[in-house]
Amino acid sequence: MATSTFAGPVDYAVFAFPLGAPLSTGLSAVAAAVAAGTIELLDITAVALDPAGRPTTVHLHDLQEPGGIDMQLFEAAQSDLLDAEDLHDIAVEIARDQFALVIVYEDRSLAVAAHAFARIGGVEIFSGGVDIADLHRAIGGEEAP
Repeated sequence: MATSTFAGPVDYAVFAFPLGAPLSTGLSAVAAAVAAGTIELLDITAVALDPAGRPTTVHLHDLQEPGGIDMQLFEAAQSDLLDAEDLHDIAVEIARDQFALVIVYEDRSLAVAAHAFARIGGVEIFSGGVDIADLHRAIGGEEAP
């Protein structure tokens, strides 16, 4: 979790799946990253289309049998961070026979180093992501992949 010493970059990833896709392996990987302290899970939301084609959020337990996964972690991370514009943007990318899984997380991979820097007077002044298209251009690529 973000502290007064260090807040890792907050980012998100959105994955589209066919309805009925088994999520257990991926959800286990997310749970392992949380347990290892690599990420802090801020939100995980499933989005599907209702019969009229409008985006709607779906409970993970309606999509996925627990299959040995402690779903408490994921239920606790459903924080309603997505607004109507976010839902619309996701809806235009999925078909009626798909759903999307949105994961919002804080990257904690540098937390141990940040605490070490803080002990010697270091203070975090910026953190954030780099747009992949900008990175691609910077390393000499013409078009983003």
